[in-house]
Amino acid sequence: MSKSTLQRQKLIADLIEEGKITSQNQLKGMLKKEGISITQATLSRDLTEIGASKKRDSNNNLKYILPKDDVNNAQKSIAKKALRDFVLTVEPVSNQVIVKTTTAAAQVVAEAIDNLYVDGIAASIAGDNVVLIISYGKKEAILISKLLDSYLI
Repeated sequence: MSKSTLQRQKLIADLIEEGKITSQNQLKGMLKKEGISITQATLSRDLTEIGASKKRDSNNNLKYILPKDDVNNAQKSIAKKALRDFVLTVEPVSNQVIVKTTTAAAQVVAEAIDNLYVDGIAASIAGDNVVLIISYGKKEAILISKLLDSYLI
């Protein structure tokens, strides 16, 4: 999956989580305002991949929603895809974790890691093909590294 696909799906998920999307046409228009031109087929595929579905709200209006349980969380699913697609290695070093990525993918990977809300991360910095994660200690760095490694499979 490309970086642009993941970034587009993240934006779609963000728009849906605002709770105002009632149709694919409306969503397509909002994406266009963000500078993203998309076909109906691609939009449908993106909605399926992030697990979006329609549900009636308290006013009996249909709107798009995303799964909220931990296993099916759309934001986590998108983040895990980014890790699988772009991470080459994950290595703990002292209280830090070095995440090597494919060329020009570090920004996407850093955002994906941020969206996983992993305990023990103090900060992260992205370059072109490396993400530096600073943890609160050596023990946390090892746990973070193992968790990220588990998402690569």
